[in-house]
Amino acid sequence: MAALTPCPPWLADDGAALLSRSSAGRMPHALLLTGVPGIGKRAFSQWLAEALLCRQRTDHGACGACESCSQLLADSHPDYRKLVPEGANAAIKVDPVRALVDWLQLTAGQGSYRVALLEEADTLNRNAANSLLKTLEEPSNNAVLVLSATRIGSLPATIRSRCQTVTLKMTDREAAIAWLDPLVNAPASALAAAGGGPFAALLDASDESQAARELLLKAWHDLLLHKGSVGRISDSLSALETALCLATFSKWCLLSVKMSANVAVGANPAVEKVLSETRNRLSNAQWFTLYDRLLQLHRSDSASFKTQTVLEGIFADIRLMTNG
Repeated sequence: MAALTPCPPWLADDGAALLSRSSAGRMPHALLLTGVPGIGKRAFSQWLAEALLCRQRTDHGACGACESCSQLLADSHPDYRKLVPEGANAAIKVDPVRALVDWLQLTAGQGSYRVALLEEADTLNRNAANSLLKTLEEPSNNAVLVLSATRIGSLPATIRSRCQTVTLKMTDREAAIAWLDPLVNAPASALAAAGGGPFAALLDASDESQAARELLLKAWHDLLLHKGSVGRISDSLSALETALCLATFSKWCLLSVKMSANVAVGANPAVEKVLSETRNRLSNAQWFTLYDRLLQLHRSDSASFKTQTVLEGIFADIRLMTNG
């Protein structure tokens, strides 16, 4: 029987390396999985947890048939926990982390590992991160904590230094294209436009993502070409997540620099069209300055505020930069 969650085929090498370490008794007590957006960190961490808990593990992961796998399928495994961002601010907060730290100190009930996943660990608030340090500094036997994050710079250095970082890489592009083929049009182009993340390519193809991209492109175009007021443009994005706006605009800053240097960017055709019309509005130095500011906002608590509030200030500054 197949594993509960298959390892993304383009990450098979990373998966085999970690299973080998587990078999040799060298599994780190804390892993920090990172990689480009959409590379498959969430699916990979789930696959790894299931493989570590399986009693009859194969070379490809969990067997899907043993008692442990049955408990995982029923969401009742006593040695498995997962934390994800919650609430209006989409953050991992201190109380769930404290409960997780206490749980990790217990002995594994089934004699193997006690595994906890922290998805989007870069959303840990300050108190939650401080609480997590306890178990990172004093790990219990056979406890494995798997954190996943795209913006690992947002994690405190004290957290990063106590984890072994694994950067998930695209090792089989053809496998990723084959996986995408029945799901999106022109999978190779979709993968390139998404920056090499297959799950990002799948998300980009959704109706919701396409609608959001249209709003963001119109706002970017109107802002840089002085078509409409800053208030009207920021208000047009008020329904979108702040983090999405900041991440998209910071990416477009770097693409604008590349296009100015006549470097192929492989972006969505609609994105390339708008960027070609706006890239000369700022110098390369100004694009990099804007990129840094957007990145700082993305890493700060500003991403938890209303989108319009966050964007109005920086949009006003961009207008001043493009005057004349």
